[in-house]
Amino acid sequence: MKPFTAIIVDDEQEARDILANLLKDYVPDIRVVAQAASADEAIDFILQEDPDIVFLDIDMPGKNGFEVAHSISAQQLQTTIVFVTAYNQFAIDAIKCSAFDYLLKPVSLGDLKTCITRYRASNKVQNLQQSVNQLMNCLNREKLSFHSRTGTIFIDPQTIVYCEAEGNYTDLFLEEGKRQTVSQSLGSVETMLDGNGFSRISRSVIINRRFLNQISRKEKKCKLIAAEKEYSLEIKSSYMRKWMK
Repeated sequence: MKPFTAIIVDDEQEARDILANLLKDYVPDIRVVAQAASADEAIDFILQEDPDIVFLDIDMPGKNGFEVAHSISAQQLQTTIVFVTAYNQFAIDAIKCSAFDYLLKPVSLGDLKTCITRYRASNKVQNLQQSVNQLMNCLNREKLSFHSRTGTIFIDPQTIVYCEAEGNYTDLFLEEGKRQTVSQSLGSVETMLDGNGFSRISRSVIINRRFLNQISRKEKKCKLIAAEKEYSLEIKSSYMRKWMK
């Protein structure tokens, strides 16, 4: 029987080695024809080799796995994508709704065998472009896509505490305490967030009213609380009048 061909895409050498060794030792009818450490390298290999399966890491520097899938979706390839990811319920839900398969990191032999069994049993070619379209629709139902310096990031607007202009960029301060810088102006971000409960308190700051705890007329400041962390932000006089009507 002709072996299936596969490409492994992961920015971590150790992760690639683990998966390659599992396939070599326990799934001999799948032959790894290439390994890629970046999204751009992966796209080149996939277009060149047209593999039966691509084991595609989601979280990579630069373009993520979803963007790789999107980049190759219109190329009429007869391939099946298996996303490989650390546990993230949102990502898993999106993958499930779009008919892709997935493996959780660290990849175990049992999960790999189950995945391959499903692949063999399905015996059908994945419509890649249709699956990617479904994936992007699922992602966009709950999250917004922002351009960053290294690629595209997907963020649930309800986890954004506030946004602050940084020149032509915008810093997004997130509920879990992280900060993401996106390469879009504050005005552009404000338009994207319309209808999600955000309001301006100055020319350079937009806040999520969900986290608003207190407004001080005397100090011209507001207090936001998210995950037990407090943020004190200045409200400009012109915006203060709107809040105090």
